[in-house]
Amino acid sequence: MAPRFSAFLLCAAVVAVYAALPQTARAETLLNAVEDALNQHPSVQAALAGRDIAKAQRREAASPYYPELNVNAATGRVYADNSTSRGLTVDRGAGYSWSAEGGITMRQMLFDGMETGNRVDAAKAMLDSANMNVIDVRENLGLRVVLAYLEVLRTREAVTLLREHGKKIADYRTRIESMVEQGAADESMAVQAHDIQNQLDGTIADVEGQQKKAMAEYAEAVGRPIAEPLERPVIDPAAITADENQAVARARAEHPALHVANLRGVAAYEGIRAEKGTLYPDLSGELSMYKKDIDDLIGGEVIDNRALIRMNWDFSMGGAQLARIKQSVHREAEAQAQAQDLAGKIEREIRKSYAELDAAKKRLDVSRDRVTVSSNLVRTYEVQFEAAKVTLLNLLQAENTNFNAKLGVLNADYRHLAAQYSVLANTGTLQKTLNIAAVDMANNTAAPATAPQ
Repeated sequence: MAPRFSAFLLCAAVVAVYAALPQTARAETLLNAVEDALNQHPSVQAALAGRDIAKAQRREAASPYYPELNVNAATGRVYADNSTSRGLTVDRGAGYSWSAEGGITMRQMLFDGMETGNRVDAAKAMLDSANMNVIDVRENLGLRVVLAYLEVLRTREAVTLLREHGKKIADYRTRIESMVEQGAADESMAVQAHDIQNQLDGTIADVEGQQKKAMAEYAEAVGRPIAEPLERPVIDPAAITADENQAVARARAEHPALHVANLRGVAAYEGIRAEKGTLYPDLSGELSMYKKDIDDLIGGEVIDNRALIRMNWDFSMGGAQLARIKQSVHREAEAQAQAQDLAGKIEREIRKSYAELDAAKKRLDVSRDRVTVSSNLVRTYEVQFEAAKVTLLNLLQAENTNFNAKLGVLNADYRHLAAQYSVLANTGTLQKTLNIAAVDMANNTAAPATAPQ
C-alpha cells in the first residue's frame, strides 16, 4: 500500500472517530445574547447613524474657519450697444463678438462675532450627546434582552416541573379512581382530583404562552432565535450599590440618558451665543483675479485683480435676528426643564427598582419557607396515610400544595434575579457589569460589544 494512501486512510479514520463522538453545543450565555443584540439591533444602528450625522454637522459648523474658493468661467457670443461700440463703428453703433471670461476668488473669514466658534461648540455638544445616546440605547436594549432571556429560562424550567408534577397527579388520579370503583372512596374524591388536574393543565397552558411571548421578545431583540442550550446567569452582588440614595446620586452624575439631556442644554446655550453673533458685522479677506476678452469693437480685454478686506453687516429691520435669539433662549429653557424632568424620572425608576428588589428578596425568602413547611406536611401526611388517618386525596392535596410552593420559589427566584438586573440598567451600569465595551468617546465610535477573554 502506498504511503500517501495509508496517510489518507489514517486521516479519514481520525475524522470518522471525531464525528462519532458526542459534540457539545455552544451554550447561549446571557453575555452572548446581549452582545449580538447590541451589535446588530436596528435601534442601535439608528443611534450610531445619528452619531455619524452629528459628527458631519460638527465638521460643517467648523467649515467657515477655512478659506472659501470660487471659480467661474463663461464663453459665448455677445451683442453690445454702448459708448465703445458707438465710438468705433459708423454704421449701426452696435457690434457682435465672441466673448471669454473667467475669474477666481478666495475669501477667508476674519471675524463674525464668534458665531462660528459658538456653532462649533454647539455641534460638539450635540456629538457628545449623540455618543451618550448610543450608550443609553444599548443599555435599554440590554435590559430587554436580559429580561427576555430570564423569562425563557423561567418558563422552560416551570414547564418541566409542571409536566413532571402532572405525571404524579395522573398517578394519584388513577389510584383514587381505582379506589372509587372498588367502593373504598367517595366519588367526590375523584372529582376533586380531576379538578386539581384541570388546574394544572391550565397553569401549563399559561406558562407555555408566556414562554412563546418571551421567545418572540428574545428573537426581536437579539435578531435571531434562541440557540441551545441556555445558561442561568450569575450576578455579582457587589455590582449593586447597597445604598439606594448613593445609587441615585451616582446616576444623577453618570447616567447616560442624563448626559444626553444635559449636553443638549449645552448645545442650546451655545446656540444662543451663536445667534447673538449675527448682530455683529462680518469681516473677511478677499483675493480675486478676473479676466475678460472680447473684440475691441465691444470693449476689449479686461483684467481685474484685487486684494480686499470686506465688511458685511446685515441687520433685519423686521426683527428676524432678535426672534432667533429668543427662540434659542426658549430652547435652552426647554432643554433644562427636560433634563430636570428626566432626572426625576430616573430617580423614580431607581427607587422603584430597589423597592422591587427588596420585595422580590422577601418574596423569595417567604417562598422558601413555605416549601419547608409544605414538605414537612407531605412527610406527615405520608405517615398518617400509612396509618389510615388521612385519605389519598389529602395526600394529593398536600403534594399539590408542596409543588405550588416549589413553583413559587422558582418564580420568586427569577423575579429576584430580574430585579437585580433592572437596578443595574436603571442606574446605567448594566453594560459595565457585563463587561461590554461602550462607546469610544475619544474616536467618536461605538466599539463592538466584547467580553474580556
